[in-house]
Formats: sequence, C-alpha cells, structure tokens
Amino acid sequence: MKSGVCQDHAHIMLSLCRASQIPARYVSGYFFAEESPNLASHAWIDFCSDIDKGIWTSVDITHACLIDSRHIRLAVGRDYYSAAPVKGVRTGGGGEELSANISIQQLG
Repeated sequence: MKSGVCQDHAHIMLSLCRASQIPARYVSGYFFAEESPNLASHAWIDFCSDIDKGIWTSVDITHACLIDSRHIRLAVGRDYYSAAPVKGVRTGGGGEELSANISIQQLG
C-alpha cells in the first residue's frame, strides 16, 4: 500500500541515499499537471550520481520519474525545514491569513 505524501517520500529516499553514503539533498517546489489545474507544493530529491564530476540527478519519487519540465524548483536544502516553501517568524496578536496564487506559462 502506497501512503504518505511527497515530503515523506523525499525524506525516505534521502535517508536511503545517505545510509548508502550517496550525497543527497531535498528539493521543494511545484509539480504542474495539465489534468490538475490546482497546484500544490511538491518535493523531490537530488542525488550526486558522479562525485568526481559533480553530477547531480533529480528524482521525483512520488511520480516515479526523473525531473522534467513539469517540475518547478524553488528551494534546495538538507531537509524540509531548510527548504520549506514558506518560512518565517511571527510575533504579536491578531489574526492573519496567507494566500498565494500560482500561474504557470510555457515560455517561447
């Protein structure tokens, strides 16, 4: 049974890479699917496939594919907390609301 969300899948893959002494990093961003007009944050990993040449390969574990033009990279870090799509500190009282609109257009 497949369970969890993309952040969970990315963290499991990070752990497997690191346990195997393969350098890996967490990537947060968006995944565009034409059949799903509502975008949500997404996560995948980069792993170093050739340490001597510094070649990194990006893998989306959730969609079982290499990264392609549907993936929009926002941040890279050691884990979710270092590459969170939204991060900050709030002090004081009162209510607040966060709203985001995302528009993707193919260039050229």
